[in-house]
Amino acid sequence: MQPNKEFCSIIISPYCSNNCVFCRPQGTSNKISPYELSKLEQDISASIKEFRKKGYNRIEISGADPLEYGKLPELITTLNTNGYKWIRISTNGVKLSDINFTKTILKKKVDILRIALYGSTAPIHDSVTGAKGSFNQTIEGIKNIKKAAKHTKILLTSLLLKQNALNLNSIFDLMHNLGCDDLYFSPVFISNGDYSYYIPHKMQGHFLRKLIKHALKSKKKIRFRETPFCIIGYDNDFTNNKGKVAHLGSKFQPLTQHRTKVIDLPSYRKKIKINICKNCSVSYKCDGFLMNDILKYGSGNLKAVKN
Repeated sequence: MQPNKEFCSIIISPYCSNNCVFCRPQGTSNKISPYELSKLEQDISASIKEFRKKGYNRIEISGADPLEYGKLPELITTLNTNGYKWIRISTNGVKLSDINFTKTILKKKVDILRIALYGSTAPIHDSVTGAKGSFNQTIEGIKNIKKAAKHTKILLTSLLLKQNALNLNSIFDLMHNLGCDDLYFSPVFISNGDYSYYIPHKMQGHFLRKLIKHALKSKKKIRFRETPFCIIGYDNDFTNNKGKVAHLGSKFQPLTQHRTKVIDLPSYRKKIKINICKNCSVSYKCDGFLMNDILKYGSGNLKAVKN
């Protein structure tokens, strides 16, 4: 996986109302200190200039959670006036349940809001986020986007987890019923060493193929990212496993413990190919398996895709 030369990103993590199982180590604080906030603001300012000097005009704002950043409206204005032609914000969507806040954020040009849904019901979604009420707030937030701004597209995503593996069809239906402009499902990146919620590559196909059958029957759009084709079992045009990571510049590189030899690429997103990849007909458009998965669990009964 290589850095994306057309797409940059700043990571803003002042506070997150969720406590997702796959995020920080459970039980740790997620509130940023005044000193860290001051440094973050300096890094944001420096990165905006750095990226433009390098020719970037497409940017994502991500983190935990960027909507909690008090100066986000001013930041969006700064990006709009400094030559950024495309802005995407990744968020848990909770803050958007406040319609006045949503209108304030979307007064300026925001092209896409990317929001995750981990269940089609509150018990399932909230069991992943660790925050009671987060499902209802996220759903309300998605609806508020449509009320507040016609120009902002909604990208809904979901992760395959033990908590929602039997709920994927209903999540898919909910995404479409909410009127999303795009959607995708993907595996989890293990960054905190906790695999208790994780379903290995070799077992993912059982659940994903049921979802595909459901999607094709409904004749509605389905997409998968970061998913090897052999998990699906055949070549198709709705799977992308050759993605690029956003350029993070000098200020937002992965934490020291997650850095690799590849700039911008954290260790938990690193992929490798194994023996079965040598005989795979779609190897040319597939980056292989998440390294921390395949080395831990193996490939099981997965087989190379044939023409």
